[in-house]
Amino acid sequence: MSALTNAIELLRCFSTARPDLSFADVVAITGKPKSSTSRLLRSLRDCGLLEQDPHTRRYRPGLLTFELGRLHRAHDDLIGTAERELREVCARTGHTGYIAVLDGHEQVVLRIVPGSNPLRVVNPPGQRTSALATSNGRAMLARLSDQDIRARVPGTFPRLPRNAPQNFKQLMERLSEIRRTGVSEASDEAIEGVGSQGFALASGETGELIGIAVSYSVQATTAAERANVRRELAAMAGKLRRMTGDPLGQTGMPLRTGAGAR
Repeated sequence: MSALTNAIELLRCFSTARPDLSFADVVAITGKPKSSTSRLLRSLRDCGLLEQDPHTRRYRPGLLTFELGRLHRAHDDLIGTAERELREVCARTGHTGYIAVLDGHEQVVLRIVPGSNPLRVVNPPGQRTSALATSNGRAMLARLSDQDIRARVPGTFPRLPRNAPQNFKQLMERLSEIRRTGVSEASDEAIEGVGSQGFALASGETGELIGIAVSYSVQATTAAERANVRRELAAMAGKLRRMTGDPLGQTGMPLRTGAGAR
């Protein structure tokens, strides 16, 4: 870990005020021995985290740091853009919204947008839920290849509530329907008495995949309210897919959300 710590300390020497540094500069800033600093600079240069001007011999951040920074910025941009649009939908519908990512066959909540309705359905950020039993989880899975899905789902199928898929075949039937119609809905599955409608969004630049959903009480929400949520999410999905360059937005696949799912 000391080598990694030293490497991080060295990389922190660079800033907007110091975009490039000489070997002597780095030694002076870090106070590290010349021999170990020289070896570390060469290692960071060879792996692409730093690059060295062939004429001045000064070091500057390399292409790999740019690529990693670009991925981080794209991640923040995707999540932030989705959250801004979701806030408007939740403000208009009064229901709670979620943004999640896949981790194996589970989903992890990244952001939550509380609704204004007195009865709120809340899963805190960081909470894990089976993606097989949620609307946005299944919407994300439906964007993956069958091979990838099979690799994610355990050989012994997880035990899920009765309204959720009970085996791999049933799961694939649900996902096939989502692929065909663009529709993803869950009712009385991950949480008893809770329904949700969701869709998946992929970055056209990085391929990063997130799931977006609006949840509500099944019994306290009317058919008209659920239909309104469908319209809101469909419009949101179309807008976000155009904004983020999501390939799905170019395929002509239906962007409806919620109606007709089990």
